[in-house]
Amino acid sequence: MENTATARSIHVDPVCGMEVDPGSTRLVANFEGHSYWFCNEGCRNSFETNPKKYLEPKPTKRKGIWGRYLDRLNRSTEGKPLKCH
Repeated sequence: MENTATARSIHVDPVCGMEVDPGSTRLVANFEGHSYWFCNEGCRNSFETNPKKYLEPKPTKRKGIWGRYLDRLNRSTEGKPLKCH
């Protein structure tokens, strides 16, 4: 007996993180040779405007008082090292 059911792949919308079935949507964008599927037109438009924003890994948040201090320091200096003069 042959199994004729095909396995459907589920992809994650890179903008909102929602699971998307590529067989049920036409909202797709190609970037650097890869296809990305979306749950709605707004997510696809956001991705097409700036794809690297959604594909870059997000930095992990530091924990504790010292970690929060360093995060605030980086935001206030825009990641540049401090100079004493």
